[in-house]
Amino acid sequence: MRQLLRGESAVWALLVCLSTAMAAVSFGYGITKEGGQVGPGFLPLVSGVALALLSAACLLQSVRGGAPQEEGADPRRIRTLWTVFALLLAALLLVPLTGFLVAFGLLVFAVSAFVEKQRLLPAAGVAVAATLVIYAVFVLFLAVPLPGGLLGVGGDG
Repeated sequence: MRQLLRGESAVWALLVCLSTAMAAVSFGYGITKEGGQVGPGFLPLVSGVALALLSAACLLQSVRGGAPQEEGADPRRIRTLWTVFALLLAALLLVPLTGFLVAFGLLVFAVSAFVEKQRLLPAAGVAVAATLVIYAVFVLFLAVPLPGGLLGVGGDG
């Protein structure tokens, strides 16, 4: 049990560091544009700060020994968390090549199909729907340019 909590704490600490870095890097993209419009760095800033705060709370709980209901915690939870973390890292590394939308869609598909164990067709449907929603909200509605990568997909400006 002790080793499980140490592994969980390490994951939460890593997420705190990465989300804090994400929030810090967001300033380089511009939080707002001229006229007070939402800039490309706004979403990474808000999500980075929120993820850092939530991860820090979970880290604190993990360091303190976890909640009582975690006494019989399953090691599969930690493996699932590491798997999602690895998939997120892979998606981030794909962005310069495929663009944000393709990388995001692949991430949603992989999590749905391989982590959540959904059938491939429904997982693909969820990935396409989520990608279309992100495109509609950020590119069409907010006019926030998303990285298009080498493929040029996503409205890079």
